[in-house]
Amino acid sequence: MFTELLFKRGQKKIHRIWFDRMNDLRLPSDQHVSVQSHLDELTRRLTAIIILISILTVIWSFSVGDLLKYSLNQMDPCLSSSPCLTVFSPQEWAGMKWLTAALIGILTAGPYAIMQMYSFAKPGLLPSERKTFVSWMIVIWSSASLFLYLITTKFLPWLYQKGHEMNGELALKPVYDATEMLKISVSISWTLVLILSAISIIVLANFTNLIWKGNADWWRIRVYAIMLMMLWIATPTEVPGLFLIMALLAIGSVELFGWKAFSGPIPVAHGLREIYDVDGGIHRILYADCTCCGTSPQIDPLQGMGIVQYDSVCRDIQQQNHLLDQVKKYRISKVVFSGCVVDSFSKDYLKSYDILKCEVVSLNLCYLSSLRTISDNVECRLAMANLTAPWSEISSAERSLEIINENDFTTIYYGNSVPFGLHLQKDETWITNPTNALMQELRKSGFSLIQYSN
Repeated sequence: MFTELLFKRGQKKIHRIWFDRMNDLRLPSDQHVSVQSHLDELTRRLTAIIILISILTVIWSFSVGDLLKYSLNQMDPCLSSSPCLTVFSPQEWAGMKWLTAALIGILTAGPYAIMQMYSFAKPGLLPSERKTFVSWMIVIWSSASLFLYLITTKFLPWLYQKGHEMNGELALKPVYDATEMLKISVSISWTLVLILSAISIIVLANFTNLIWKGNADWWRIRVYAIMLMMLWIATPTEVPGLFLIMALLAIGSVELFGWKAFSGPIPVAHGLREIYDVDGGIHRILYADCTCCGTSPQIDPLQGMGIVQYDSVCRDIQQQNHLLDQVKKYRISKVVFSGCVVDSFSKDYLKSYDILKCEVVSLNLCYLSSLRTISDNVECRLAMANLTAPWSEISSAERSLEIINENDFTTIYYGNSVPFGLHLQKDETWITNPTNALMQELRKSGFSLIQYSN
């Protein structure tokens, strides 16, 4: 997950990487800059993080001895009688001291590292992804700090005490390697932090409607792959079978906490309902009701369509990002714009909809609302009623005829686009690209049909 987020750049990015698609998804704010530029920026930020960690490691090295002494006193199962910890390898003990100082340095550098990673990834993230990314990083850092303290002072002392009691039952003389105990302690702590990280990302993804039954395997593969790889690195080879136990524990914990998300239905919002076409295909239609700076009237969408409202989505990059986020999150198959002209959007932005397999159409309500001196938005309502796919041509014709008959029209103009200078009278109306079914019904009813061609 982190790898994917890290390389989804926006402000200075040439490629947005999606592992489930072999295409580039570009945001309106994205700029075409060479990959080398991104690598240079990534190098600068990582270098700054590494330098800070190195400085903090040196600082902590002066007091890490006291911290290790405190930890060993907590974990020593024989402290109540006589200490039974010893150091068999001075060089390994020295290495453990520096490893501990480095780990504490990484932990204390966490807030700065989070800031740097977020600054790098932010321009290329959709709004919901930003929320999930920030929440996840903050939860992991704060929870890791708390867990490490509880594991060191509560869980591991209890675990070693139980092992010591078992040795006492066997009449064995207790002598324990302090270095090995610390190694195991670090491995167990790291394992639990990894499990916590995996669980938290699944929970947060579910909370922000990023995960459901249809993409559960996508999340499983990535979360498990990264988690198991990190477990393999952290697990000491001196303890056979520990990796297998930890791996099963990690996968089982994620499945336990994520079972509801993994088996849940696709999330819905904005009043969305799944619409079936004549072939049984499922469609999710979203109506982007944009006022276009007050030039586009508001009309009601068709039944089953979701609705999201904007004031200038064709001009505002943030609103475009939000709409694209909704399309991706809720698997929208078709976006219907109210007044925005589709050609007014950038080619890269429209390509993003193609990548997400989402059709984009516009009712062009800004033009339709100007056809009358005093408009009652009847042409706008006709444009909505005339929508097809997934609706059938017959149902579209029935909706359109109902509106036409309500207004006592006698003459109907039609064509591919609204002609320049057209001014409608009271008994006239306009329909853009009427269906064959509607045209047949209009001819049967005796309407005067006049075609315009631009």
